[in-house]
Amino acid sequence: MRLPLPLVLATLAIVPATPARALEAAEPFSASPDPEMFERSLQCLAEAIYYEARSESDDGQRAVAQVVLNRVRHPAYPNSVCGVVYQGSERVTGCQFSFTCDGSMGGGIEPYAWDRARSIAAAALHGSVYRPVGLATNYHTTAIRPYWAPSLVQQTVIGAHIFYRRPGYGGLAEAFDQAPSIDEPEAAAPPVRYGSQVRQIRPRVQQAMVEIPIVERRYVERPIVYRTGGRPPAPTRATRAAQRPAVRTPRVTIEGGVRVIRGS
Repeated sequence: MRLPLPLVLATLAIVPATPARALEAAEPFSASPDPEMFERSLQCLAEAIYYEARSESDDGQRAVAQVVLNRVRHPAYPNSVCGVVYQGSERVTGCQFSFTCDGSMGGGIEPYAWDRARSIAAAALHGSVYRPVGLATNYHTTAIRPYWAPSLVQQTVIGAHIFYRRPGYGGLAEAFDQAPSIDEPEAAAPPVRYGSQVRQIRPRVQQAMVEIPIVERRYVERPIVYRTGGRPPAPTRATRAAQRPAVRTPRVTIEGGVRVIRGS
């Protein structure tokens, strides 16, 4: 039986609509009050912004910064900015941010782009929240499709990056209960400017000096005999004379009435 249209509309009117869960945003981040620790956090976050989103807009860079800070507060990741940025960088594969292990940091840095990245990083560490990212903890460029993407929930697309949050409870605000550490590992050195360039200087690992023992050996020198092909040339008169033994003429003297012969 088909119900009249007015009755259908009246029935729908009394059924409350299920509201969609509002986009949850992270709480403002509070960095360490210690100046040295803050500088380390700023350095690591600026590096992540610069190398991951240097060509992106300000919003694109704020989104990357927000993901880093979201991870700091999630118990599945380290509890410091540098710990999150450099997680897995000690391995050939497995680094969370590819620039920390693929050699990207070996070249020069563009001064303007670096200053912009540091400015955005400083704002994020002082409590600026980029709400469109929500509680996303992962992202990748639109040019690739990583294997882990289907297991996460897509949050938004900003510029050339697609952002994802964790599914289930891991993606809710209640799960982000990890307190950020007040200490930062010394994972980065400040950039050094050379004229119009900025170059990243990394501390070198000092190799242990191994003392090699000195061993003395005695060698017996032996004459080297050179041989040439063909018959040797016939000796000349001068050669034969030189090869004859020297003939000494005896010297005769009279001593005390006795003749003495010397040199024979």
